[in-house]
Amino acid sequence: MNIEQTVLETLRELPTDKQQEVLDFIQFLKYKLSLQNPLHISDKQEDIREDKEINDFWSALQNFRQRVDLESIDDDTFEDLRDKSPGREVNL
Repeated sequence: MNIEQTVLETLRELPTDKQQEVLDFIQFLKYKLSLQNPLHISDKQEDIREDKEINDFWSALQNFRQRVDLESIDDDTFEDLRDKSPGREVNL
């Protein structure tokens, strides 16, 4: 019997709530694995990845200032960035 068959057989013996826990754990493992696999990245994202190698804030700030034209950013740049709706209702 292989691992998949053993897992399925054991899973069927568990109550439904424990089966859900197993499923949640499997999904967590898949997510964790996806974080370890590098994705295809564009040139701009490569610049961001290189920034992670900078160890101090000052160097990172200087690097950012060299790459971004701060003069082109005005008040309208971020005007529609935030959702200004009142939010969801909370019942206590």
